Amino acid sequence: MHSRNPIRSAFVASLFLAFAATGAQANELVEKFYGFYVGSGSAKVLGEDEIEERDLDVTIESFKDDGSTLKWITVVRGANGARTGEDVKRREVEENFVPVEDKENVFILAPTGGLFQKSELPNPLLGEAVRWAAIKGNDMTVYSLAINETGGSELQVYRRSLTEKGMDITFMRLQDEDVKVRMSGTLVRTQ
Repeated sequence: MHSRNPIRSAFVASLFLAFAATGAQANELVEKFYGFYVGSGSAKVLGEDEIEERDLDVTIESFKDDGSTLKWITVVRGANGARTGEDVKRREVEENFVPVEDKENVFILAPTGGLFQKSELPNPLLGEAVRWAAIKGNDMTVYSLAINETGGSELQVYRRSLTEKGMDITFMRLQDEDVKVRMSGTLVRTQ
């Protein structure tokens, strides 16, 4: 007959509660961002005299138990501001983030893989960007860091700040120490 070890049972229970608390805290931090947002912004590509007009679409929703999915679509309008034409560029991104165990407001890109495939994180030495998100108050900032072909760095910083009607967004792309693009926009929450 097995007797239960009270110290082991208490340890297992405390681990479960710590994990559950971490998940609950992560959910509380990110849940206020959940929703669908649409709007527009303007980007200044440094070194060029033109301002790019952009249509922006952001969705933030739950991922698994304690993570979040961040989807965004950016449409760079054509030279005359048109939404159609050969010079219109569209970029769509969907990424899943999970909490970092020992950092209360930091989320890392969820490893890719699956049941029959080894889970892997991006490898910056192969040109794959390392991404993480940090939440502070009403700001969710996503960082993306990659190593370029010459060994230098490219850092992209997306800050989404909640407002009464939706969110303000700023974006900056740096290559090594040089700022290459600055963008700002305003989005309204649609649901």
